[in-house]
Amino acid sequence: MTILSSSRNKIIALLLITVVVFVGWQYGLETAYTKILVKATNISLGIFTDDTHIELEKISEQSNLYQFRVFTTIEGRKGNYPQEASGILQAFVIILSWQIFLFLVLKKKDAFKSLGINIGIYFLIQIIFLMMLTGYYTSTIQQFLFDIMLDSFYIIALILVIKDNIVYGVFSKEGIRK
Repeated sequence: MTILSSSRNKIIALLLITVVVFVGWQYGLETAYTKILVKATNISLGIFTDDTHIELEKISEQSNLYQFRVFTTIEGRKGNYPQEASGILQAFVIILSWQIFLFLVLKKKDAFKSLGINIGIYFLIQIIFLMMLTGYYTSTIQQFLFDIMLDSFYIIALILVIKDNIVYGVFSKEGIRK
């Protein structure tokens, strides 16, 4: 049994959920998610190297802006460099809003299945992306892949939403497929 059945109600619910998630994102969800992402990336990096890690640092005390700082060895010398965090992370608002919305229109089993798949795929792509950031100045291939992926997170989020809409028929005229 789903809570929402008409497309108009679904769209209104999705917009309201997105606004709530975005406000939460501005008031601390972004920082919490980023810390989890950095920890997972550092664990993954620890498998391959022990001299490279990523930290999250506040840009200034007056603003609520953060950046990644990569600590690594470049040409035999230890160094570090910054990377803006917000552009990489903001597309997660789309994924999170969509996943919450799916709990209102799908059976719980299907909503949890979608949640696991979508969050897992998106989180893994972001970890790989941050791992590529650590080799930005030492590998032209990593630099190329990093530059390609930098603006792709909104597209990836959109593809995951479209995939769910095709698989589950969330906004189809026939209703939700079983």
